[in-house]
Amino acid sequence: MRYFYIFLFISSLAVAQSTPIKGVVIPQVTFDNATNDYSLFLPANYTETATYPVVVIYDELGRGASAVQQFSIGAGLTESIVASPNYRLNDTLSVAIDQSKEFIEKLSQTYAVNEDKIILSGYGRDGLVVTAQAQGDKSIYGVIGIGNAFLDKKSMRSNENLKIALLSPDEGSQYYKLRSYSRNYGLRKNLVSYHTYDGVDWPSAGYTAEALTAILIDETTSDEKLQSYYNSDLAFGKTMYRKQEGLEAYDFVSTLKDKYKKRLDIDEQKELLKNIKRLKNYRSNRDLYTIYSYGEDLMAEEFQYNIREDMNNSYFNNLGWWSYQMDELDMQIDSTDNAIIKRKSAMRLKRFVQSEVELQYKILQRKDAKIEQLLFANVLRSLVNPNNQDAFIQSISLSAREGDVNATLFYLEELLKTGYTDYEALYKIPYTTAARISNEWNEIIKAYLGKSKYY
Repeated sequence: MRYFYIFLFISSLAVAQSTPIKGVVIPQVTFDNATNDYSLFLPANYTETATYPVVVIYDELGRGASAVQQFSIGAGLTESIVASPNYRLNDTLSVAIDQSKEFIEKLSQTYAVNEDKIILSGYGRDGLVVTAQAQGDKSIYGVIGIGNAFLDKKSMRSNENLKIALLSPDEGSQYYKLRSYSRNYGLRKNLVSYHTYDGVDWPSAGYTAEALTAILIDETTSDEKLQSYYNSDLAFGKTMYRKQEGLEAYDFVSTLKDKYKKRLDIDEQKELLKNIKRLKNYRSNRDLYTIYSYGEDLMAEEFQYNIREDMNNSYFNNLGWWSYQMDELDMQIDSTDNAIIKRKSAMRLKRFVQSEVELQYKILQRKDAKIEQLLFANVLRSLVNPNNQDAFIQSISLSAREGDVNATLFYLEELLKTGYTDYEALYKIPYTTAARISNEWNEIIKAYLGKSKYY
């Protein structure tokens, strides 16, 4: 707790000064004549007479300070500037890329940036933004996609030497896509690092440090600097080993061979791998993972195929099957009897289904879709994610448009069961003019919100 207050004091002091303090995360900095702020890390040896690599990070929730903190170890190792806006990028890809370019330009005008070493990183939805931007922009040296990415060999023709690192949460909805990129032969020249990590949020700083060093290593990297990168990666591997995280430790440490073998003695890496293999839980977890991953891959393929078929053809009769599948996944996730590997498999599949349904719904919206197709899509959206309030609102509107009073009232109550409280919005749902003045509509609203407009 003492260190937390020291951090706050240093951060606050840094903001108050005209020249930011070096070697600490500064949570709020603004450009001249700007209203939005960003978080910043300057290397301890920062001086205006030199230039430094810059890592520009975008978090889908605008958590700039947290994002910079996760890169501070890697930034210290590589003597890099790190910056991240404390606001979200626009939801439209082209606008988001323009915002990113503007932010990078302002950073370059304000700090001693090495414009040949600009690295982008994005978490979640912003992983799509930065990878799309980097492939089409020769000024971008490297990109780190965390949780999501878009990679296409044809798109990369505009930036053929782009260095790419991918970090995939092992409970993430894009796990299968990121893994497929790691196995894509056409990307082998550009992909310098790929790791999966525990959870669904930001990875540990050890992973981001490895990704950053993998991108920045080249023939000009000194032996001394390279050794410091190796020591950092090895220390992170040892930490996982001490925590008995056998599979994660082995996967991480095994990648260090190709990264360092050409220039460093890697005997310590080899010895650590042997020790990891001796962990009691390593072999059993490896065997479990092999068993479950095969069946999981087949299920993911089946789910993806059925989602596309059902949404294209409005197969209402298959909704019962989907309900059963989601119940089965929930049981596996909630079961304390299941091995964590099996539970994580179920988490991945559930989030994959939710993500794929949303993707296909967006595709459907861009087409001249029939009302029946849109209604099915929204019912499926609410079925795979019972907290998807927009899906219920759309189902209410579409049912009312079709004149199905019972369905309209049913989805209204299901929406309110999610905890929806926007009283005024309930009386503005499109196509519900007749329904919202009915006794039944108002009784349902009054039962959940304690008041109604017409009864």
